[in-house]
Amino acid sequence: MMMPSSHSEQAAAADIESGPLSDLSGGDDACCAGPATECAGDVGVAHVEAGGSCPTPLSWRGVLKKFRDEATVHIVQRNGYQMYCRTWGEGAPLYFLNGFGGTSELFALTASLLRDEHRCVLFDEFSTEPEWQLPPRTTTPAETVEDLFAIADYFGDEVLSLYGATLGGAVGLAAMQAHPHRVCRAALQGGFAHRHFSPAERLLAWGARYMPGRLQNVPLHESVQRQNHRPWFPPFDGSRWKFLAENLGGVPLRVIARRTTLARRIDLRLQLSQISQPALIIRTEGEGRIASACQAELIARLPNVVDVWVDNTGQLPFLTHPHRLSKLLKPFYRGEPLPLPVAGSAPPEVLDIAASPFAKPTETHDD
Repeated sequence: MMMPSSHSEQAAAADIESGPLSDLSGGDDACCAGPATECAGDVGVAHVEAGGSCPTPLSWRGVLKKFRDEATVHIVQRNGYQMYCRTWGEGAPLYFLNGFGGTSELFALTASLLRDEHRCVLFDEFSTEPEWQLPPRTTTPAETVEDLFAIADYFGDEVLSLYGATLGGAVGLAAMQAHPHRVCRAALQGGFAHRHFSPAERLLAWGARYMPGRLQNVPLHESVQRQNHRPWFPPFDGSRWKFLAENLGGVPLRVIARRTTLARRIDLRLQLSQISQPALIIRTEGEGRIASACQAELIARLPNVVDVWVDNTGQLPFLTHPHRLSKLLKPFYRGEPLPLPVAGSAPPEVLDIAASPFAKPTETHDD
């Protein structure tokens, strides 16, 4: 149920679904229940509930192989470094903005469901290819926005839409504020206008800038990720969790430190009222007290906002439940009303989770 309040080839080939990828776009990642109705208007509160019958789950290996085989690779030169970009699909340009951890491949499942309407652009500031030069150790919000629009200029995209997760949501807000005529709308999941970091977090981010290796070399990193994310992964597909763990673990520590330092430098609190483009705020379980407060600030201060609570997906809905997410994103990017449940609002237990520092995993995965 979704309710709102006001990121080896042989093995991959073996796991491809028997039908074409487009045949999966009407399904969901676990069972659904009940029809959905639509609300009126582009701005306001959406109460969303999944619809449809119990679908065929996505094969993440099959989708990822298709993405790697079919997406077009582009290298965009920047000042002393490169941006590794891939495009997939046809239609209006939709740019995916990475969060704190992982690579853009974490968006591949959601992109596979949107590529019939969008040319999905996924990019990273580094690559696992040999001899790839890592980006500078630090960057500013303005420089990061410049990177985004340098990629857009490379593809000839004057106007684009955005999907940003956590840090990507904050970068998306910065892009909307800096170039209001180039970003037509943005879906922001876990984003923030400003986020507080403790002295210990700042010290760790500073030290990691100069540390060799990748996140997988840090003791207990997988245990932390498992506690934060594992409860919301589909119970029928344990290998999808392994994909996340390997993707997160492969990111260089220097890149994670760079992203964290960037997040510390973002402060758009005084500019939120100036961001008039339609914004979809996607809230999920497990976001914690700090992230919940950041989401509430965006909902209260952005002038053209719809906020949606998506139940039972955790902080990575684009990977854990991409069908449910795409059912929200498609009408939003079209400028259509979002679906509403028959009645009611977010139940008390959902509101309690949103306000608590540690979300409790739910008992079911009823997409």
